[in-house]
Amino acid sequence: MQGIQEIIVTAERREQSIQRAPITIAVVGGEEGAKAGLSKVEDLTRLVTGMQIGAGGGNAQIYVRGVGDFSYSSLSNPGVAFNVDGVYVGRTDGMNGNFFDVERVEVLKGPQGTLYGRNSNGGSINLITKDPSFTGISGYVSGELGNYDLKSVAGALNLPLGETVAARIAFKLTDRDGYLSDGSLDDVKQSVRFKLRFQPSSDVSLRLSADYTHLGGVGGGYVLLPSRPGSDPWEGTADPAAIAYRDTFPGTSGPLAASDLTQDTTLWNLSAQLDWDLGFADLTILPAYRNVDTFSVGAPGFFYQSTLQAEQESLEVRLGNSSPGLTWVIGAFAYHDKIDGLNFIKASTVRSIRRNFYFPETKAGAVFGQATFGVTDGLRLIAGLRYTTENRTLTGRIVDARATPEVTLVNFGGERDFDGWTYKGGFEYDVAPQSMLYFTASKGFKAGGLNQTGVASRSVFEPEMLNAYELGMKNRLFDNRLQLNLSAFYWKYKDIQNQNVEIVPVEGPNFLFSNVGDATLFGGTIDAIFKPTSFDTFTASVEYTNSEYDSYAVTAPTIAYNPATNGCPVVDTSGGIVTKSCAGFQVARAPEWSGSASYQHVFDFGSSGQLAFVGSMQFSSARWIGVNFLPAERDPAYAIFNASLDYTSDDGRFSVGAFIRNIGKTAYITGGIQHPFRTGLIGANISEPRVFGVRASFKFGEE
Repeated sequence: MQGIQEIIVTAERREQSIQRAPITIAVVGGEEGAKAGLSKVEDLTRLVTGMQIGAGGGNAQIYVRGVGDFSYSSLSNPGVAFNVDGVYVGRTDGMNGNFFDVERVEVLKGPQGTLYGRNSNGGSINLITKDPSFTGISGYVSGELGNYDLKSVAGALNLPLGETVAARIAFKLTDRDGYLSDGSLDDVKQSVRFKLRFQPSSDVSLRLSADYTHLGGVGGGYVLLPSRPGSDPWEGTADPAAIAYRDTFPGTSGPLAASDLTQDTTLWNLSAQLDWDLGFADLTILPAYRNVDTFSVGAPGFFYQSTLQAEQESLEVRLGNSSPGLTWVIGAFAYHDKIDGLNFIKASTVRSIRRNFYFPETKAGAVFGQATFGVTDGLRLIAGLRYTTENRTLTGRIVDARATPEVTLVNFGGERDFDGWTYKGGFEYDVAPQSMLYFTASKGFKAGGLNQTGVASRSVFEPEMLNAYELGMKNRLFDNRLQLNLSAFYWKYKDIQNQNVEIVPVEGPNFLFSNVGDATLFGGTIDAIFKPTSFDTFTASVEYTNSEYDSYAVTAPTIAYNPATNGCPVVDTSGGIVTKSCAGFQVARAPEWSGSASYQHVFDFGSSGQLAFVGSMQFSSARWIGVNFLPAERDPAYAIFNASLDYTSDDGRFSVGAFIRNIGKTAYITGGIQHPFRTGLIGANISEPRVFGVRASFKFGEE
C-alpha cells in the first residue's frame, strides 16, 4: 500500500522533510491550491487553519493567530512576511499577482525573526513557483468556467534549450464578475512569468526570473455592518440601497457611487538566484527588483482613492552546509523601497474631503546566523541570532480638497532609525525513527514607523515585538499511514501597533498608527493525515487560541469624544483626554477555535482512469474583526462545506471535473473598519458566496 507522500519544504532555508522542521507549518500544494481556487492571498483564510486575511484598500491584512497588521496605507509594516521564490515582498499590495504555476505555499506560524527577518512576527508565507526542468519538453493548459461569469485559463511550457539551459514560461488569465451587488470583489487579471535556468555543472546553478501582472476590473469590495435589514449579505457598500442605509446612521459622509469603483494595478518583478557548491558550504546570492504601480478606488463606506508607485530592491547572501552532525547558515540581507503615494478621501462633505500626499523611504539591513548541531545520535540543539537595522524617512502634506483652490493643512515629515535583535533557540529529539520532539524559544521584531501628521508627539510609532515558546511533536505511525503533528505555543505580544482615526488639531480626522498595548496568546494545533488505503485520505487540522489583551489604551480629546465609536469602558477623563481600556478583550482576528477537515476517495477504473471525490469543510468560532470592539465587529462562528469530483485519464495527462465551494452560501467576515463620521457603521471584508463550475486540464511531457 502506498503511504503518505513526503513533503519537502524550504522553511529553514534548505530542503528538508516537513517532518524534520521544528516549526508549525501548513503546506498547500500547487495542484491542491489550484483546485481549491487559490488565486490571491486572501484565499488562504479558507485553506490554512489559524489565518485571518482581510483587505484595507489595496493592502492585504494578514493575521496568524491574531498577530499581523491592520494597514490601510503603505506607511505601515506587514506583520507576516511574504516571500516569492525566496524574495521578500515588502508591500502587501504587490502580493496577488503571484498565485499561478505554483509548486507549493508554505505557511510558517510564529516569529521567523532569525532566518526571515523583518516583519515576520506572526510568521512567514513562502510561495514557491515551478522552476525550469531538464527532463524534456513538458507543460500543461487548464481552464475553468463557473458562476459569476468565471472564465479562467492557465498554462506553462517547459523547454530544455540544451544540456545546461532550460526555460519555463507560464501564464494565467482570469475574468470573473464581482461577488458584491455593486460589482466589486471581482477578479480580472493577466499574469505571465518567464524563468531561465543555467546549470553549467552539478556545482553551479543560476536562475533568472521575470514576471508581469495586471490587475483590473472593479477591485476589492466591502459590505456594511450591521447589515441593512432584509438585505443580501453580499450587498456592496456602493450599491444605491446600501448608500441610502449608510446615510440613516448619525453623522455625515461624502459622495459615493458604484461607477467610482475601479482597479488598475501593474506589477512587474525581476530576480536572480545563484547557488554554488563551494565544497565546504553552499553559497546563495539572491538579488531582486519589484515594482508596483496602482490606481484604485474602493468604498469602505466612503470614497477611498489610492494612487501609488513603489520600487523595491533587495539582496540576500547566504552561506550554509548540512551534515548529520551540524547544519548551519550565515547571511546578510539588504533592502530598500521608495514610494510615491496619494490617498484621496471623501469621507464627509462637511468635515473631510482630503488628499494625503506621502513619500516614505525605507533602508534596511541585517546579518544573521543559525545552526543545528548534534549532541548525541538523537538530540540536536538549535541556536540562531539576527540583528536588523532600519532607516525610515517620510515627507508629505495633507490638503483640504473642499476649498477652491485647495488648501494645504499641514506639511509633515521626519526620519527615524530602528534596530533590534531577534533570536531562536531550542532542541530537537528523535523519540523514535519517525517521531521528533522539539522545543523552541524565539523572538520577532517588527520595525516602527512614521505617521502622516505634523504633531511631533504623534509623528513616530515604535517597534513591536513577540516572544514565542513552542513545544511540538511530529510523528509518522502505522507503517506510514498516519501523520500526526502536535504543537503548543505561548506568545507574549508587546507594543502592538494599530491604526485608528483620531481627531488632530488643524489636521482634523487623521488615520494614525500608535502602540496600543500588550497581549498574551497561548494554545495548540493538531494536524493529521490518515491514509487507511491507497484510495482513501482523511485530513484534519484544529487550532485552539486563548488570547487576551493585557493592556490596550484608546484615547480621544474630551471635546471630540463620542462613546459610541468604541465598545471598551472609560477608565480616565482627566486632562481633557478620555481614555478607554480594552484590556481583557479577546485579541482581534484570533478565533478561539478554527480548523478544517477533508476526505478524498479515489475510484480506480484501471486502464480507464480514476475518479476522485473530495469533500472538505472549514470552521471558526466567533471573533472580533475590528479593533473598536463594537457589536457589529463581532462575527459569529461559521462553517463552510465544499465538494469536487474530477476524472483523470490513466496516463494522468487529461482531467475534467466539477467543483462547488461554500455549498451553504455561508457569509463570514475577515476584517473591517469603522466609518470615520458614521458612528457604529463598519465597512467589512466578506467571504466568497457559493461558487461552482467545471474545469479541465491537459498535460504533456514529464510535467
